[in-house]
Amino acid sequence: VLVTVGAIEANYDILWGLLAAGDEVVVMLPNYMQIWGLAKNLNLDLKTFSLDEKNGWAPDLDGLRKAVTGRTKLIAICNPNNPTGYILKNVEIEAVIETARRAGAWILADEVYAGAERLADDETPSFYGKYEKVLAVGSLSKAYGLPGLRIGWAVGPADIVDELWARHEYLT
Repeated sequence: VLVTVGAIEANYDILWGLLAAGDEVVVMLPNYMQIWGLAKNLNLDLKTFSLDEKNGWAPDLDGLRKAVTGRTKLIAICNPNNPTGYILKNVEIEAVIETARRAGAWILADEVYAGAERLADDETPSFYGKYEKVLAVGSLSKAYGLPGLRIGWAVGPADIVDELWARHEYLT
């Protein structure tokens, strides 16, 4: 676990630490636009796939599969989604993981809203532990109502968290 200054720093550390200019990243839309903006600023090759409003904001999994190529280094997911509130079903989580696995891509799972669900009794399951190349991001700001503390985190494989720690040291 890497403790960061909010989830915003965790996301930044991940993109800065794992990717280089020209690397391909696939981002779920609609979404909190930080990762989209970072991809632009870091000169990444940005692709997107959509949540389908006509289908209750479920992900367009065919669109995801088309967007992800052998060049894709990272797939950015927001679950529960910001701004729609959509929570991925287990079959959709598995489809995202299988798509990432085929490409050898990382999954950045922004899970900041986990625990703030309003239409479900169960907390949203984490991507962490379901695939070896997952970095799950959370914070105390949304579900816990403590944004002023500016405490976030990234959870992932120990060797990658150590690499992200070096980026963290430059920022804070």
